Amino acid sequence: MVSAKLLLAATLPALAISNPIAPRQMDIPENWTWHIEDWEAGCARGGCYYTFNVTVPTVPGQIGGVKAYCSNGESNGLFQDCRLLEGVNNGVAAKIDDKPDDGSGRGPQNVYVSFLYDGYEDRPAYNFTGHNQTIYNQAVAPRQRFDVTPTEVFAIA
Repeated sequence: MVSAKLLLAATLPALAISNPIAPRQMDIPENWTWHIEDWEAGCARGGCYYTFNVTVPTVPGQIGGVKAYCSNGESNGLFQDCRLLEGVNNGVAAKIDDKPDDGSGRGPQNVYVSFLYDGYEDRPAYNFTGHNQTIYNQAVAPRQRFDVTPTEVFAIA
């Protein structure tokens, strides 16, 4: 049988810890635009797909940038990891909307890109996300270039 003294002794260290410090908020840097290159997207019976390179530029003194290759398809609303080509300790993921189920034959309307600014020592990790309308250019137009501007940021504990 566990005594009350033993139970109290085991829980005291946890009680002695003060409230955790709330992570500081990070704002989206001004004029921080991510560049999409070599965008290609198309749809077939099996679903829609995309492939592109994304460059998330460095914000001097704040955020280390990356370049990544993203290639995937519809994913039930889940982000899929992209392969880092340049940069370290930060990650990129992407997704497209699922194809509308309205009989129109249209493909997903938006591409979303997510950038993970990895945490370090006492700084939490931050996730930045932005989106743009999709362009379906498979076999009908050259690969496209466009920009994505992050519109959301949140800390990851």
